[in-house]
Amino acid sequence: MNKIIILNLVWLGVAIAAFMVGRSDDTSSAEAIDQTSESGRRVASSRRGGSGGGGDSADSKSSQGGKGSRNSSGVTISQYQNETDALLANKMFADLLLELKPENAQAMFEALLDKDKNGGDTGQQMGLLLEAWGKVDGAAAVLAVSELDGDGRRRGFASISAMKGWASTDPDGAKAHLDGLDNGFEKGMMMQGMISGMASNDPAAATAYVLEIDAEQRASGEEGDRNDRWRGFAVDRQMEAIAKAQIQRGMGEATAWAESLPDGSVKSSAFDRVAENYARNSPEEAAEWVKGHADKEYAERAVREISEELARKDPAAAVSWAEDLPEESQAGAMRTSIEMWTREDPKAAGNYLTTMEQSPARDSAVSSFAQAYDREDPAIAAEWAGSIADEKIRTDTMESVARSWLRSNSEEAKEWLPSSGLSTEAQQKVIEDASRGGRGRGWPGR
Repeated sequence: MNKIIILNLVWLGVAIAAFMVGRSDDTSSAEAIDQTSESGRRVASSRRGGSGGGGDSADSKSSQGGKGSRNSSGVTISQYQNETDALLANKMFADLLLELKPENAQAMFEALLDKDKNGGDTGQQMGLLLEAWGKVDGAAAVLAVSELDGDGRRRGFASISAMKGWASTDPDGAKAHLDGLDNGFEKGMMMQGMISGMASNDPAAATAYVLEIDAEQRASGEEGDRNDRWRGFAVDRQMEAIAKAQIQRGMGEATAWAESLPDGSVKSSAFDRVAENYARNSPEEAAEWVKGHADKEYAERAVREISEELARKDPAAAVSWAEDLPEESQAGAMRTSIEMWTREDPKAAGNYLTTMEQSPARDSAVSSFAQAYDREDPAIAAEWAGSIADEKIRTDTMESVARSWLRSNSEEAKEWLPSSGLSTEAQQKVIEDASRGGRGRGWPGR
């Protein structure tokens, strides 16, 4: 039981880290400096000997990489720390970072803490420094972060950058360190950095690591809606990091990688991430790739990504693409495409719906149209909703339209409700939901 609880804590940490890190490593870099409280300057005064001095010792011992020592460009840490011109400070920082060594990394770290304390905007620089320090001395970089005062969330963001650098040059050492930590939130945060760092040099090894972690979680027997959701957040961000590395090697390599994964949530996430990036630059090619897998469960999210991307540029083309998909995939693609088409050109979208034959795809498309159009003309939206063949989708859509109508024009909506076809109980419920501002069930079938 304790093992299960621990595993859940790890995945909770990974999920929260993944969610908060978002879709950019720059975000974690910018957040990393948030932990630079005044008390943070006291970090590592008892650091292991030889890994650089802190504070006064760094000023007095230039031969050990302190603040007064010069690099080959002639820049000292003190000069950077005191520079008020942002452009010059950034150039100095870049010069110092390019020549970062284990001996001067601690002094650089403390200089950024001081600069932030004095009002400097060093968020991105802290992330870059921690990643660079992780590459030359991962253990020291991670230790420095762990000794910062402040809450675990802030240390967690900083540790992502340090662990990313460490794992990019010494994945075995980084993994050993991670394995030796107590399971919990901060370990989960560091795991994201670990995978990002591995992916930068060896996407295959990073993929194997994610699959290993996923298998361990499943083997624990703790599957279910809540655990799957947390794990899903984490896996999405992990696979995003690996997909980014694969895409940099070429889209052919990225698509082959996604196809090679075993069926399941990891493959689904990989397809989603590759499809999203592929569609930004080559939407037609991406659409053809995803179309070849559209009948597979792992491609469901990728189909939605393509639908959204195509619909942003040409909703009619997105609908046309959806028409050619296997029947089991059409409904979701139609729903996404019709929603965006309705917001852009409701008349054209409505005209298209009149040409569709009765099918599950039409039901989804009409439901999407009705709910996207209910604020413009709830009466028309309700009429369309009533034409849906599937009883559950029809009822859900009618209730959604009714709630919207009640909020925009309560009197008209209450006059319509008795003839809506909804049961007396359903009518009463939507009136109560609308009065409370309830949003109801949302899009049917989602």
